[in-house]
Amino acid sequence: MSYEVIDNRIYTQQGCELNVVHHCNLTCRACSHLSPVMKKYLVDADSVFRDFSTLAKYYRPRYIKLLGGEPLLHPMLLSVIDAIRSSDICNRVHVCTNGILLPKMSSQFWAKVDLVEISAYPGVNFDEEQRKQIRYNAKSHNVRLIIAHHNYFREAYSEIGTEDKDLVHRIYKTCKAAHVWRCHTVLNGYFFKCPQSAFIPQVLDSNTESFYKDGLRIVNSVDFGMQLLTFLESTSPLNSCRHCLGSVGKLFPQVQQVRREWRAPQQYPTEELLDEEFLITLEQNPLANDGCLQQISLISAIH
Repeated sequence: MSYEVIDNRIYTQQGCELNVVHHCNLTCRACSHLSPVMKKYLVDADSVFRDFSTLAKYYRPRYIKLLGGEPLLHPMLLSVIDAIRSSDICNRVHVCTNGILLPKMSSQFWAKVDLVEISAYPGVNFDEEQRKQIRYNAKSHNVRLIIAHHNYFREAYSEIGTEDKDLVHRIYKTCKAAHVWRCHTVLNGYFFKCPQSAFIPQVLDSNTESFYKDGLRIVNSVDFGMQLLTFLESTSPLNSCRHCLGSVGKLFPQVQQVRREWRAPQQYPTEELLDEEFLITLEQNPLANDGCLQQISLISAIH
């Protein structure tokens, strides 16, 4: 879990995620960001600039990934991208979207991003004219376009959780979001190891002050870089790990869930939603395939 530090700045070959909205126009049952039950939220461009310009002094990701929720729902998305560019946190901006709104995006959007990844789900389709338009826009603006087909997902979290501390540690240790993909997340002035630790408390805990207990406050101080490095390299599970299933929830086909019933499948203890066999597999091979991603199509490889 070690990180490279150059000139007092922490480098990672992965990206840093920014959930520009928390709501979504889909209701995927296994959404690990809990978007179907999150309140409508739009990130503010000024706060994005403030957080990333401070963080840039101590931390350098390979790219910033904009997602949600569904990021294309943000009416001021271009201003958010401009704020990221101005912060000097990195020089690449990626967007991860379900693609439904992508045919409506302006040429200004395509001119401001480096990569667009479409998470393609069963039942969410484009007609031929829309596909042509998306491909044309990507090629015209030198944007790398990827389509990732997800036909299966794993259970993301348990609302009941577990009191088994050893199991919590095993789930945390094998969590790809925290240790392999390193899905670092910035939210409202805080830095999180993973999006789950930012969003699970917002659904399960009514105490607003507890929403950020798994995050590190982003501040401009002489010792913040060391605090951040210690935070990233810690082997201790987060508070949210008692409810999170990490990478080892049971596998099931991707479906859209009725929003008012979305939380019902999570009303079981961690032990009942856990794929014990895959947990053992990840303990032996941290890079083992989780069976969720069926196919990746590289439509445009300009870069």
